[in-house]
Amino acid sequence: MADDDLHSCDDWPVGTVLVQAATYNERENVASLIEAVLAADPELQLLIIDDSSPDGTGDVALQLAEHNARLHVLVRRGRRGLGSAILKGFQLAKSRGFAVSVNMDADLSHDPADIPRLLAALDPVGGRPADVVIGSRRVPGGQTVGWPLSRHVASGLVGWFTRWVLWVPVRDASSGFRAIRLEVFERLPQEFSKGFAFFEHLLWSVHRAGGRMTEIPITFTDRTRGTSKADIAEVGRGVRELLKLAFRTWIGPRPNAP
Repeated sequence: MADDDLHSCDDWPVGTVLVQAATYNERENVASLIEAVLAADPELQLLIIDDSSPDGTGDVALQLAEHNARLHVLVRRGRRGLGSAILKGFQLAKSRGFAVSVNMDADLSHDPADIPRLLAALDPVGGRPADVVIGSRRVPGGQTVGWPLSRHVASGLVGWFTRWVLWVPVRDASSGFRAIRLEVFERLPQEFSKGFAFFEHLLWSVHRAGGRMTEIPITFTDRTRGTSKADIAEVGRGVRELLKLAFRTWIGPRPNAP
């Protein structure tokens, strides 16, 4: 953490699963998110990583953390990017002794009640353990509610590109709702895309390292409060990062096609 970053109490309870959400201007949603996540399972802990939201999201979260030992908050000075925030959360979770981290959006588009299902799929009864479980909108039973056609098309194109150009055998690579066994990072490089392409880059790295990924169906409901942070500049940077991954995929050893 930078010297001028703000954070809640350093005395974290011992735990196994840390849920994390990166925020930027989510003041309207953050309190509801915190309540719902911590109510999903009494053993869960939650980390909010805020990039100095002008609307005071970080201040709200810090105040709530004063009264709940299972809530942790890091307010980073300056806007450093979504991928950077998520990676920081994974690093903090690992350094604090957690075995699993669950990443989710902060706008309530992901249902916290689905978290136990993601965790169960990491170690399915009678099945193979997974390194990553993706809450997927694109497997049977999954769906998206409230999106315009343009977002369906854009998401579908990213999914197609990741599966058939990057050779990552998943259907919803851009889903930000996923559970990750943190020991997998010991086999991964430490450099990832800083923006929205982080989601695909992480799965690409896990796949090339021999990690196992699986998907379970979820219902994604578009936000009802606040606005999306995916501006044109972020989208453009994400496209460039995906093209760089494609170049690296095709000039190096290629995993089996899905």
